[in-house]
Amino acid sequence: MNIQLVESIKQLVLSLSEEERGWLKAQLMPEQIPAEKRRVDLNLFSGILQLQDDPLEFQRQIRGEWTE
Repeated sequence: MNIQLVESIKQLVLSLSEEERGWLKAQLMPEQIPAEKRRVDLNLFSGILQLQDDPLEFQRQIRGEWTE
């Protein structure tokens, strides 16, 4: 591999914030992230969205917009 390319990539990665580096590492090596960190507790979002319409009817409407 081209040494200049490797150095450019290295500088780019080093210029990222710690959060961005963590995201990049997770994308490149997902097996190294512990399973409990890969899970999202969806219960945290329970009750946040309040629909006025029937959820299935709402879903049909939204999907119908894709085909129009």
